[in-house]
Amino acid sequence: MAFLNPILAFLGIAAVSVPILIHLLNKRKYDRVVWAAMRFLKVSVEENQRRIQIEDLLLLLLRCLMLVFLGLALARPTLGCANALLGDRTVNAVIVLDNSYSMSATDGVKSRFDQAKSAADQVLNTMPNGSVVALVLASDLANPVIPEPTYDLSKVRRTIQEARLTSRGSNLLPSIDQALKMLEGRSVLRKEVYVFTDGQLIAWKQIGQVHKLLEARRKDVKSSVVLVGSHEEDNLAVSNLRMASGIAAVDRELRFEAEVHNYGSKLAENVRVTLRVDSAEPSDEQTIAQVAAGGSKTISLHAKLRDEGYHSVTAAIPADHLPADDVRTIAVRAVTQVKVLLVDGGSTTTGRDAESFYLRHALLPVPPSMADGYFMKLATVPSSDLDSTRFEGYDAVIVANVADFSQRTLEAFADYLRRGGGLIFFPGDATSPSFYNEQLSKVYHFLPATFGEAKGDARKENQFFTLQKNQFQHPISAIWSDAANGTPASARFFKAFELQPVDDGLKPGEQARAGDKSAQNAAEAGKPRVVLSFGAGMAGGDNSLAGKPAVIERTWGLGRVVLFASTASSKWTDLPIAAGGGIFLPLLDRTVASIVERQDEALNLRVGEPFLFHPGDESIGKEALFFRPGQKEEATDSRQIQLTRGGGLPVVTYDQTDTAGEYVVKMPYGNPLKFAAQIESDNSESTLDEIGKPQVDQLAQVCAVTHWSPGDSLEPEIEKSRTGTELWTQFAWLVLALAAAEMFLANWFSRSK
Repeated sequence: MAFLNPILAFLGIAAVSVPILIHLLNKRKYDRVVWAAMRFLKVSVEENQRRIQIEDLLLLLLRCLMLVFLGLALARPTLGCANALLGDRTVNAVIVLDNSYSMSATDGVKSRFDQAKSAADQVLNTMPNGSVVALVLASDLANPVIPEPTYDLSKVRRTIQEARLTSRGSNLLPSIDQALKMLEGRSVLRKEVYVFTDGQLIAWKQIGQVHKLLEARRKDVKSSVVLVGSHEEDNLAVSNLRMASGIAAVDRELRFEAEVHNYGSKLAENVRVTLRVDSAEPSDEQTIAQVAAGGSKTISLHAKLRDEGYHSVTAAIPADHLPADDVRTIAVRAVTQVKVLLVDGGSTTTGRDAESFYLRHALLPVPPSMADGYFMKLATVPSSDLDSTRFEGYDAVIVANVADFSQRTLEAFADYLRRGGGLIFFPGDATSPSFYNEQLSKVYHFLPATFGEAKGDARKENQFFTLQKNQFQHPISAIWSDAANGTPASARFFKAFELQPVDDGLKPGEQARAGDKSAQNAAEAGKPRVVLSFGAGMAGGDNSLAGKPAVIERTWGLGRVVLFASTASSKWTDLPIAAGGGIFLPLLDRTVASIVERQDEALNLRVGEPFLFHPGDESIGKEALFFRPGQKEEATDSRQIQLTRGGGLPVVTYDQTDTAGEYVVKMPYGNPLKFAAQIESDNSESTLDEIGKPQVDQLAQVCAVTHWSPGDSLEPEIEKSRTGTELWTQFAWLVLALAAAEMFLANWFSRSK
C-alpha cells in the first residue's frame, strides 16, 4: 500500500489518542465514605462492573477506529504501486507510433495517424516532472527518431506532431523490440512502453514473438497497446501501373496498364480510372464495370508525352477511406530518337541477303519518305569495321551472325555495357559457338546462356520448332498474354542453337578477387531471364528444344544483353516474315525498349529503396536538390555527386524514399529529372483484416490493450496504473459504518436495565 499524503495519514492516526486522553484526563477521584447501605450498593456495582467496562472499551475502540479510517481516507491510500511508496514517481517511457500507410485511413474527419498523435499527446500530459521519453516511428522497420529518452517533453511533443506518414508496410515486432532495448540498463523503477497503431492484422503477423518479448520484460516494463481507428469494410487500390508500349517516344501513342484490386468484402462497380501526365488534366479515363471482392482487373489507358525528358504518369481511382493506395505513379523518360547500330556479319550489308535486312525494316517500319521524321535512327556497319567503331551515342547495338570479335572490341563492349548500353546477339552459320562460349561467356560473362549444339536443318521446311503459346512471364513477351495481339507460336524455326542458361555471376556477398578479370566481369553480370521459350517440340518428332530458351537476357553493368537462338534473317527461321512481320516487329521493338528502359530502371523503385543515378562527368562534386512528393518550392535534401568506388562513374544516391509518388531532382546541369517510388504490388497493407479477439486476449496477457476513440481520455487509466488502486472510498464507507455502529451501541448500552 502507498499513500499520496503521508502527513495526513500520520495526523489522522495520531488523532486516535484524543479520545483516550480525554477519558484519562476527565477520570474523577472519589473519596471513600463508609455508610450503612454501602454494602448493598457495592454488591450491585460489583455485579455490573465487568459488563460496563467491556461496553466502554468497545465504544472507545469504535471511536478510535473511526478516527483511524477517517485519517486513511483523507490520505487517499493506494494499492499496487511500489515507486510511489518509495517516493519515486518519475517515468522512463518509449512511445512507438505506427506510421505505415494503413494509418492514412480516415473516418471522414481525422486519419488514424492523427488520432494516434492525439492519444500519444495525452500520454505525454501524464508524465510526472523528471520523466524522460523516447520516440520510435514504426512501419516495417523501426525508426528511432528520438533514440535516447529525453527530459525535453516539448521536443517529443513537437516531433510527434511533425511526424509524417510513410508508404511502407507494417510489422510492429522490430519497433517493439527496439523500444524495449532502449529501456535496458535503466535503474528507474517505472519503465513504460506505449504502442499506438490501428490494429491491422498484418502488423501483428509475428504476434507470438511480440508476446515473448513483452512477457520476458513484463516484471520491469509496463507495456500498453492503444488501438485507434474504426472498422472498415471497403477498399479499392491501384495495385500496379506499367507502360505496356515499347519505346516511350515523344508524341507516340503509349499504352499504360493499370491494375485495380478490390480488398473489400463487396463487389465494386463502375470504378473510374483516370490517367494523368505530370499532374495535368486527365489524358484518358476508363471505367471498370465490376471488380469482385478479393479480385483485380487490369485496364488499358493511353497518353502521349509531348516533350523530351522525364515525366510522371499517374493512375488514380476515386478516393476512399484509405487514400494512400488510391493513386499510383511511375516515371517515364520520353525520347525524341533512339539510335541503334546494326553490325552485319554477312558478306553484304545491303539487299535482301544482308543479315541486317529484316532488322532495318522491323525497326524502321515506315516508308523512306517518312524515315527522317521517325524516332528510330539506324546505322549499319560490317563486322570488319567493329574495331574502328565507337559505340557511345548508340542506345543499342545489334550483332547479326558475326563470327568473333577482337580483344579491343570486347573491351569496348564491356565499357559500353558498364555505362548503360545494350547488346543484342543473333547467331547464324558464321557464328563460332566455341569463341562465344569461351570469351563472351567465360571471360566477360556477357551472355546469359552458352551455345549448345545447333538443332534442325534449315533446308527442311517441313520440320520446324515453334515458340510457346502461353504463360508469358517476361515484360518483353507479356504483350502476347492478350490473344488479340497474335501469338509468337505462329513463327517457325527450322534451325536454332540450344541455349544453356548460365549461373556464373558472383553470389551475394562474394567479392571479386583483385586482378581476376573474369571474376570482376562476373560481378557486373545479372541473373539470366528467359524472354521466350520453344514450344512442345518440332513438327516431325524432334523435341530436343522443347521448353529451352529461344530468347534470353541478362543485365550487365548498367546495360542489358539479349541473346537469340536463331538468325535475324530468314535463313534459319521465318520469324522476320511470320504473320507479315507481326511478331518480329513488336518483339524487336520491345527488346530495344527494354535496353533503353534499363538505363531508366532507377527511375522506378519500391518504397524505401535507394535512388541511384549516373549524371554526366561535368556534375562531379556538385550538389543535386531533391523534392519529395507534394513539394514544389523548397527542396527537402541535397546530395553531392561523387565518383563510384574505384573512380568509375559519377553517381548521386538518395535514400529518403519512404513516401510513394513523384520525386523531382534538380541537377547542376540540364532539366530536372523525375523518379517515382511505388508501394509493393502485392502488399497486404491494403487489406482490411483486423486484429481479433484471440490476438487481443493474447496481448492482454502481457500488456494493457485499449481501444481508443476521439473524445476518450487515457489519463485516468494511466494515473491509476502508476499510483495503484485508491482505497479512500472504501475507508470512507468504513467510517460511516463505524459511526452508525457506535451510535447504536451507545444508545443500547445507556438504556435502563
